[in-house]
Amino acid sequence: MISQMLGFALYVRRPGASGSDWETGTFFGSVDLALFTGHVINKVDRKGRVSVPASFRNELVKLSFPGIVVFPSPDGLAAIDGAGIDWLESLSANFGTTNPFANKQRKARMALFSQVERLPFDPEGRVVLTRTLLDHAGITDSIAFIGMGETFQIWQPDQGAAFLDEAIADAPAEFEEMTQSGPGDES
Repeated sequence: MISQMLGFALYVRRPGASGSDWETGTFFGSVDLALFTGHVINKVDRKGRVSVPASFRNELVKLSFPGIVVFPSPDGLAAIDGAGIDWLESLSANFGTTNPFANKQRKARMALFSQVERLPFDPEGRVVLTRTLLDHAGITDSIAFIGMGETFQIWQPDQGAAFLDEAIADAPAEFEEMTQSGPGDES
């Protein structure tokens, strides 16, 4: 499933280690990725143009592509997932370490990369979201950008606020579960 493939940390057991002796390795190697934080609501015009938050743009100026990459949420949410091109390049490089002819990897690559859209910034720092993406997220006149670290999500503001409230309420239990179970254990 794509949502499982888009994880950011990989937990490994060192050779010769026992039981709970886990070590964290990064899924993306040692690449410095853009870091998206905060929650910003911006207007969308009738052409689908929206200003990307300045704090997000500041993270992206150092990258090879002056814009964002976005795709429908792979978790089945009415949201759009986004990142900088660095995240996508790192994910692509990770696929390169696997057998390029394996059916599972081929399907995962196709499922993700066929849905990614590169949205360049205009001179005012805006991008144009396609009608398909806007419809997927139920967005009409405003957008909520919600930072998630190396990625971000774009929501219809009321739905994004509700999901964010739920995430904040559920976070302590998730953190507790992460410390109680072995790394990488997903329920």
